[in-house]
Order: sequence, then C-alpha cells, then structure tokens
Amino acid sequence: MRAGLLVVAVTLSLVPALSGCQVGPAKPAAAELRTSAPPWSAPRDAVSYVDKAGFERLPLDFSGPAPYTLKLSVTVDGKPVEIPADIGVDRLRAEQAAVHTHGTDGVLWVEAKTKAERPTLSQFFTLWGLRYDDHCLADACGSLTVTVNGEKAAWDTKLPRESVVQVEATH
Repeated sequence: MRAGLLVVAVTLSLVPALSGCQVGPAKPAAAELRTSAPPWSAPRDAVSYVDKAGFERLPLDFSGPAPYTLKLSVTVDGKPVEIPADIGVDRLRAEQAAVHTHGTDGVLWVEAKTKAERPTLSQFFTLWGLRYDDHCLADACGSLTVTVNGEKAAWDTKLPRESVVQVEATH
C-alpha cells in the first residue's frame, strides 16, 4: 500500500514539470503595426517590436561605446503627437533596443553596439508599433514630410547625432 502511495505522490509531483508550468514572463504577443489615429502608446511587449525592427535585444543597462541623443517631434494634421516613454524598452524582460525613449519629451536615446551603427527613423516607428513608409504614418496617408535640422530628409533617414528630426503627416 505504501509503495502505491509513493508512486502516486511522485507522479503527482511531476505534473507541474510535465504540463509546461511557466517560469518567467509569458511569450510576447506578435508585433502588429497600428494604422489608427493618435494618441499612440508604447507597445506593451516591446521585445516583439525590437525583433520586428531588426534590432538585437540589449540589456537595460547597456549604453554602447558612443551613446547619443536626438530630438524628435511628430505632428499629424498640424497637431503635436506625444512620443511616449519606453518605446523600445521591455521592462518585464529587462531588454531594450539600440534606440529608445525614457520620457515623453521627444528625446530618443541611441545606444548602439558599435559606433558605426545608425538606426533609422523607419526602425523607430516600427519600435513604436506604427505603420510608417514613404507616404504614411499610421492612418495619415495624405502627405509625409521629414526634416533633419530644418533640411528636407528621406522618410527612412538615419538618426543623426544631436539633431532635431521633425515628421509631419497629413490625412
């Protein structure tokens, strides 16, 4: 009788291990690019967007060999759009992309693994979870203008050190 109880007890103790009892954060949701009107929050499962944007997942305390910042402003139909904190940052998994935000002030932090790596504006909008191409920002597909330090730039421009980047979209 004792031997039978022992077999049952051992079998029951293995049920959590065999049934896939999860330890740690859940698998992140798939990255989906939004086409809605602003405001736009930072994606909850940032690692999916880090992967979709083509970045390596970096630890939160990583700062790279030559970190820098730049200022981004976004308007849709002439109205300013707040750039949320934690774009490109997954606090649950303690990982971040080479470009990310800390606050809502429009400052982008670029902390790449090499001095030569220059993330693009297109990659940043993918991190934010927004459709972005040569004529659309989310649902605003009337016109798209990008300037860097007041000079017209390509829609997928690289993010230059210590610059001011403006994106203006209309319906």
